[in-house]
Amino acid sequence: MSGKRAVTEKVNSIPLSPQIAFREVVERFGYAEMAAAIVMHKGTLQNKCNTDEDSHHKPTLKDVVDVTRVSNDPAVIVSLARMFGLATYELVPGLGSDEALLELLCKVSAESGAMHAALVKGYADKTFSLDDYRAVRAEAFDLISAVMDFLQRLEGNVDA
Repeated sequence: MSGKRAVTEKVNSIPLSPQIAFREVVERFGYAEMAAAIVMHKGTLQNKCNTDEDSHHKPTLKDVVDVTRVSNDPAVIVSLARMFGLATYELVPGLGSDEALLELLCKVSAESGAMHAALVKGYADKTFSLDDYRAVRAEAFDLISAVMDFLQRLEGNVDA
């Protein structure tokens, strides 16, 4: 599907650190390939990906935009959103077949179930910890994403 990431990742697998997310996106794409695509020396890109070094070699906003555009992987943006307590979702343009819409609706139900399961698990010991809250919140973000994906696809089927 054109314009869609080749590898769809669950939000929870994306690091909370945008710096680590940047490095992982570049590593998945390949240092040499990414450096060539964004017209940067490979060594400079490697320095910008080094999370252990605290120097001036850090990704700039332009670097984040370039890497995201070239890789078609929004992991750094998702990581930034999570850092500030925001949710993200990808808009999938185009028509959806009845079968695809039914599949998306099932995904909404499954994500809702996962959120409720996290809530039940959180209260299982009669307490509700910060980790329990984070687990429910992460599942809630997945549910929101699934609902928005469903609505976007459904909108493509509206007869004008």
